[in-house]
Amino acid sequence: RKMPSRPDATKMILNYLGDENLLFQHGERAKQLRLRYGKMVNSQAVQKQVHNESWRLLAEDSAKWGTEGPVDFFEEMRTNVYNVMGKVFFGEKFLTTDLGKKIRENHFYCIKHCMTWGFFPFEPFWMSEFKKYKYAKTTFFNSVADALKIKRREFDADPESNSDGFKLLLTDTKADGTPFFTDSLRVATMQGFLNGAFDTTHCSISWVTYFLAKHPETQQRLRDELYRKYGTKLQGETKDCPLTPADLSQTNFPMLEAVIRESLRLLSTVPVVQRMHQTETFDVPGLAPDGGEARVDPGVSCNIVYALAFHEESYAGKNPKEFDIDRWLQGHGNNKTFAPPEDQINKHFFAFGGHARICVGMNFAYAELRSMLAYMVATFSWTLENPNEQVDALYEAGVQQPKTHFKINFKKL
Repeated sequence: RKMPSRPDATKMILNYLGDENLLFQHGERAKQLRLRYGKMVNSQAVQKQVHNESWRLLAEDSAKWGTEGPVDFFEEMRTNVYNVMGKVFFGEKFLTTDLGKKIRENHFYCIKHCMTWGFFPFEPFWMSEFKKYKYAKTTFFNSVADALKIKRREFDADPESNSDGFKLLLTDTKADGTPFFTDSLRVATMQGFLNGAFDTTHCSISWVTYFLAKHPETQQRLRDELYRKYGTKLQGETKDCPLTPADLSQTNFPMLEAVIRESLRLLSTVPVVQRMHQTETFDVPGLAPDGGEARVDPGVSCNIVYALAFHEESYAGKNPKEFDIDRWLQGHGNNKTFAPPEDQINKHFFAFGGHARICVGMNFAYAELRSMLAYMVATFSWTLENPNEQVDALYEAGVQQPKTHFKINFKKL
């Protein structure tokens, strides 16, 4: 709360996103960007589109699950998750044109290799592998710019055909009437949306699927609850989503929310937040090695590994290293509700960050996760190919992803 800025080291980790990305801004500039980004990704129209496309694209991409042997889930979902965001913001052409493929493949390359080159004190321009990385960065930027030019022409031809997000991106102005978004800022904005909607959601759906495979009894509880609540809606073909975003909300389907949060508590997609204050000094109680106060000067980076706190009994209650969705629920039988916001487990759940720098796309990510999980639970049961497999995490490009690609045996219901 006291340190609202991110240090320069954040840019080193995510160096392919460019100087104008929201993650690297401070003060009023960050505030103005966050305000606009929130309007773009949190409108009801965008949320509904994300919800529907997540269900529809997964229905298409999972058509052969259960018929051709175990599925490398992390790899299988890579393109699927990316295409949800691509289709929402760029339309159907993103899935069918070479330009969409070019954006996706160069972005993937940057994510995979950014940690290799981000901490060099200078550009090793003579190294062939660095040249490949730099080419991917440049091509990623230029391809997004080309896609935005196409959307600009479509908008000029028919302003009412574009989503609320694009209208703001293309037409928003400053107080003096000049455009708020320059061409380069539009590209940086869209790169940020693609990155946030892909990498974190991709890892999160993978971890949730992994834990439900490890705990088939919880998977069945979730399935029973889904059909108890919405069985009549789920009858027949389910390629087009028969449920609404409200059906899968924390209020109306608390067990689904509990499954997501318990999975991300045990294996947080973003386990560390980096924070600093640009101008003020703080004395922070309990930060010194002896438990006393420690002074944090301006510009000093504080790496807050809140994922460690998630595994403490003082935060999570009994058996904190075990998967137990009931720690998030209260009540009995079919009348269980989600724990209230003031409960410690909710109040200090920072899987999407917190306070002034909470993830601006959090609601977007939840819309994807809820819709995908509802489709999977309604359509399949699943187990790990190796039931005893324990998957460790690899920290890469700011997120925890599976160190080894676990395989899933799906069975169509």
